[in-house]
Amino acid sequence: MREKVMLIAGCSHTAGSEIDGQTDSTYNRQHSYGNLLANKLGYRPINIAVCGFSNGAIARSVLEWFNDQYTDNMEVFVFIAWTESARVDAPYEFPTWHQEIGGQCVDWFTLSSTDFLQINIHDNSHEGREKDAQDDYRRFVVRRTEYLEIVSANLILQLQYFLKYKNVNYLMANAGHMFSEENEKYLKVYLNNIDTRNFINLQNNMEAFYPKYGLLGYTNPIAKYGHHGEEPHRLFSEILYNFLMEKQNDRQD
Repeated sequence: MREKVMLIAGCSHTAGSEIDGQTDSTYNRQHSYGNLLANKLGYRPINIAVCGFSNGAIARSVLEWFNDQYTDNMEVFVFIAWTESARVDAPYEFPTWHQEIGGQCVDWFTLSSTDFLQINIHDNSHEGREKDAQDDYRRFVVRRTEYLEIVSANLILQLQYFLKYKNVNYLMANAGHMFSEENEKYLKVYLNNIDTRNFINLQNNMEAFYPKYGLLGYTNPIAKYGHHGEEPHRLFSEILYNFLMEKQNDRQD
């Protein structure tokens, strides 16, 4: 009998960052929306989300997991929560240390990420040579959001077609802002080919995890970096679960 596992990929929101006030912890991951969804569906969660990951890093982590970990003895369901498009997965000649910073409790770590910088315009903690590289990319990020949104759309399509080729069931959602109305003319051809039967609220940024519960007034007083607490994760897991149940009912009809 094949083992039922759910591969969960994303950034800090999918890792459950700061639910208990810590950047990363076993408790956070156990109470994150992805792990809660896995429990509801009867899968063993494998949460490979890492704090600070860009969409490029998220996609690469899924591909690398299948390359290194997947076997025919597994029944795999993949859940991916994409982060904001305004991040860059940048090749870097020196080793980086993402696992030590935001992935101490990750269930499996993508080793290729040590060869990439994660460019996040909200993160000003880097120093020395990393700061110089970060500053170069940040100037690009703030000026070329339309390009980065096209990149995100292509990454979605990349994994969509990869998972369909592997005959693996999956669900995608947004954890942060992905696509802007003003960039629709550039994005249309890509978005039209994304299978919304497996993607909840593709173009509705206000239904993405982070903005949704911020607008609803949820606060986490123990979070240094503004991540949501336990209740938004529980509520979002219910939304994801109900989406899958409605999809299953539609197939039966």
